[in-house]
Amino acid sequence: MDRKTPSRVGKVTKRKDIFGKPMIYEVIDEIVHIPPTNPGKAIFFQKLQFEPNKKIEFRLCYYMIGQKSRGKGKWLYGQFATMIGKEDLEIILAQARERGWIS
Repeated sequence: MDRKTPSRVGKVTKRKDIFGKPMIYEVIDEIVHIPPTNPGKAIFFQKLQFEPNKKIEFRLCYYMIGQKSRGKGKWLYGQFATMIGKEDLEIILAQARERGWIS
């Protein structure tokens, strides 16, 4: 099973926002946390920079180890909202504070 989590740092995404307007952003940093209670899930807290205005936003997302067909044993992007325990969120926010993302 491939346990190395995928990184999006340096990747530029071009897509349309909810109103159909172009949206371009780069993942400039990310914190990855694998909860000890669920080693098949990786929670990502990503720092995004939008073009052309250089606006900074954050994204909380997750990957799961696939259980079926072609994705079995691979990290797959979670397309729904993540649920996170208090202790895991505190770890992620502490790392964000250490990096100066938040105060």
